[in-house]
Amino acid sequence: MYRIVHNEQTGSYRVERRGVFGWSFVMDPNRNDYRAFDSFESACRWIQRKSGPDNATRRWKVVSDCRV
Repeated sequence: MYRIVHNEQTGSYRVERRGVFGWSFVMDPNRNDYRAFDSFESACRWIQRKSGPDNATRRWKVVSDCRV
């Protein structure tokens, strides 16, 4: 799960990803820094590319979490 955050002082946007220990900024592997975007729309496009196909396209779906 991703979300977009905005810094009003700099005018830039960043993307955070939810992990086991909470939310953390997504890193840019080429710069070894946080990934920043100039606009909300460009951040949305990045999330759409990274999110991959919808879970509805999966052949098998979990319908219960039974533990015996």
